[in-house]
Amino acid sequence: MLLRIKMKNFLSFYEETEFNMFPNLKKKKNIDARIYQNNKIPLLKQAVVYGANASGKSNFIQAFYFIKNFILKKDFLNNEIISKYKFRLTENQEIKPIIISLEFKSANEYFIYETKINHNLINEELYISGLGEKENDNIFFRDGSEFSSEEKNPKIINTIKKLIEKNSLSSLLSLNKEFPIIDNVKLKSIYEWFENKLNILSKNSFIPSLINSMYENENLLEFTKNILSKTDIGLKSLEIKSKNFDEVIFKDKKFRNFVKNKINDNYGFSRILNERVLFSITKEKDNFFIRNFVFKQLGIDNYSAEMDIEDQSDGTVKLLNLIPAIFDAIKNEKIICIDEIENSIHPSLISALIKHFSDSDSNGQLIFTTHETELLNQEKYMRADEVWFTEKHKGNTVLYSLNDFKEHNTVHIRNGYLEGRYGGIPFIDNL
Repeated sequence: MLLRIKMKNFLSFYEETEFNMFPNLKKKKNIDARIYQNNKIPLLKQAVVYGANASGKSNFIQAFYFIKNFILKKDFLNNEIISKYKFRLTENQEIKPIIISLEFKSANEYFIYETKINHNLINEELYISGLGEKENDNIFFRDGSEFSSEEKNPKIINTIKKLIEKNSLSSLLSLNKEFPIIDNVKLKSIYEWFENKLNILSKNSFIPSLINSMYENENLLEFTKNILSKTDIGLKSLEIKSKNFDEVIFKDKKFRNFVKNKINDNYGFSRILNERVLFSITKEKDNFFIRNFVFKQLGIDNYSAEMDIEDQSDGTVKLLNLIPAIFDAIKNEKIICIDEIENSIHPSLISALIKHFSDSDSNGQLIFTTHETELLNQEKYMRADEVWFTEKHKGNTVLYSLNDFKEHNTVHIRNGYLEGRYGGIPFIDNL
């Protein structure tokens, strides 16, 4: 679970900025159930970020993307990438490092990971968090090619230093994954948290393996059917049709040969058009299967017809790609970060999805950006401490919480936001 993230000199975040999932325990309401109490420290289940266009909301989501890729991919960084992610609206920005720090829970322990990234120089620090009650316990410290840790074996220390020297822009966690020198359960747990628990969706995200994911996971398919059946989009049900590949006639014989030569037990094929997965092909025990979605659409006098994904609206397709993320947050305790969650989806449907997640029995977290103001109804959807805003001043993004404003529980937050009481909205001159 995520406790907080801090960033500095990253994209539009020039000054140090903190976002956290800490609840305001002084506000007692009927929605206190959305606070996870079964931790050493109470944490929120969800959070939303509002702001004008170009105020830094997407950059906030990018911070999670950046740190995840740095941790997992040994060759993610080069000098061009570093320059691209730095704040560029000031003099001498090249000499200032990107700084990102995360505090999170993994395998029932709390950790703080911080990195400072500059050209040809990486600083990394990893601690067991004292949660403000005691001193943080250092696991390792790295400054360039210098390294210190709990490890006392001089041969291992020298090997790590040489590895860092050869891979000066790689994270130690990614290096230790590829070259397992440090046999430390904590490091493995942290790497797996970034790999398996932190999931980031951009506003145009879609899942190439969507058909097979639902075909192989009956619980996910049933969850999707349940969500779709409760929405007013005219769908009676969703099925996945599977056929033997050799029974399907393709005019292009080269395509058939390409598929059979390329696909193996670990590698499938998906045909994608306009961000829609038209069909997928997989190999199972020497047999090839082609699968596609079949939507049973309701018509006049209870008539229903089978239609494919090309016949569905952009909103339905977006929803179909969004549901697995909600499922993962609820069932698999993942932290899901979504940029512009409402993209192409009706406000009422987004509101229903958020309420479904907040009412669920889950240990996951949902963090998203949006312009959809209906969610500011704190009686139904979002607590005040779950709402954040972004504003940009001279190119620098300021991120702050609605909880900073001393508002009564009965105040209509949506009206106040639209009136500009909390900032985070565009001010438009006469067009």
